[in-house]
Amino acid sequence: GDYPTHMVVGNEFNRSAADLTYLSAGVVEEFGAPDASVPTSVHSSDDESSLLAPEEVPSLDTVEAEGLPPPTLVSARRESASAVYEQIDADAAEGVTGGVSGLVWHAQIVPDNYKDPKHVLENGDLRPRRPMPQARATEFFKSLVRTRDGRWIFGGVLNGWPALTNLELRSITFLVRPGKMRLNTRVQRLFDASSNTGTVPVTPEQLQELHTKVLSRTSMRVTLHAPSWSERGYSADSPGHVFWFDSQGDGRPPRVVHGTGVLRALREIPGPEPLVTRAHLFGHRYAKLKESTKDRLIYHSALLVEWDHGRHTTVVELAWLHGLGGYGGKSNFYEDRDAPRPELYACFPAYIKAPWVMGRGEVRVLDVPAKDRASFQAFLDAHTGPRKRFLEPRFAHSGDVRLGLRARSHFFRYLLNYIAHNPRYVEESRNCQTFAADLYRHLTGDFSVEPFSAVCRPLYTSRVRDFLYAPQGWPDDAFPVPA
Repeated sequence: GDYPTHMVVGNEFNRSAADLTYLSAGVVEEFGAPDASVPTSVHSSDDESSLLAPEEVPSLDTVEAEGLPPPTLVSARRESASAVYEQIDADAAEGVTGGVSGLVWHAQIVPDNYKDPKHVLENGDLRPRRPMPQARATEFFKSLVRTRDGRWIFGGVLNGWPALTNLELRSITFLVRPGKMRLNTRVQRLFDASSNTGTVPVTPEQLQELHTKVLSRTSMRVTLHAPSWSERGYSADSPGHVFWFDSQGDGRPPRVVHGTGVLRALREIPGPEPLVTRAHLFGHRYAKLKESTKDRLIYHSALLVEWDHGRHTTVVELAWLHGLGGYGGKSNFYEDRDAPRPELYACFPAYIKAPWVMGRGEVRVLDVPAKDRASFQAFLDAHTGPRKRFLEPRFAHSGDVRLGLRARSHFFRYLLNYIAHNPRYVEESRNCQTFAADLYRHLTGDFSVEPFSAVCRPLYTSRVRDFLYAPQGWPDDAFPVPA
């Protein structure tokens, strides 16, 4: 046959590529983004529906906004975006706990001689940090290490994404197209860790056969699982997909702190904790030269909160997991968004720099220089226009915070509780607008508030209670008690 069938362990019909969407204005979090048909690189299962040929894998270049400069992911520190394909120490590989409980990542495997200029740099290297990571076959498979219990571990840096390391290989699949009709396309498995069947091509002979019989005529994808802790946080020791950009600290250099590590960091700041005093729910459309009817219905919503110190305010938003880490730290709420290396991105630890995850959420807590609602409105106005960042920004609700426990550590614990109970991002029902409405209700006690736009209201279910309770099953020391 045309394929190494002695290595194939099963097949299934491939559905058409998922019609996923990506926001074209430099951020990735809003409900109902303009269509761009960009496949996500992470799934909640091993579904094969987004397996694409190498020439079909899009890059961030395909989602450049009209009239805006293309995103810059690689700064002058070129080495920071370099892929690494080397075997790790066998003992280190034994310590990687992937299995079936961590985040699931997919990567496209291309031939060693792959030269498509859309995905290859002038020097011959694959373009780094693609939304769907890519790797050359021999480099990837030769870097795998097999553990004593038969698992295959990748310990390099996949496609230059610093967070994509210490991953367990779970499957290798490729497309079979008997005819020209895509409806006849099948997915066949070369290796499946779940059933412990198939072969991982690591010898020169196996890799040669792989190139001759598979990669010369079709596309291949690998599925990898991150360690189990990745389901609930950016790192093993600080659960919680919440990060704080502490950019306005008195005498403190800017930093990004995440998960329960925020609570530990707050205890090290001398002096009394600030109290959250006011909350403002706002929304906006994204800048676009020509808006369609659909575009006019799409809003992003967030909260601006004020503190009793009066020195700065904070934007709090729900967004796609790794949305800013995967898009160069380009937040619309900072003046340096279009800089080659925004300050936010420079502060990100390596393990936050990963492709965005469309089905999972993260809470971003972004300290901004504006001292109150009026000065933040001035910032929004300065960046409003079809060639800028926002369209029709406005505040829908403002109110005093009525909680008895409203110190900054309490505030972060509420957010950690909420994201632990609501890790999924669902564009119709669990999105930026539903989160903003929930948080505003929780802080102010005004339960008449609904999501910012009418599109989100019919499916809205209040989850205010989730701010109050720690998730079951988490260790007692996961949430340090505020001082």
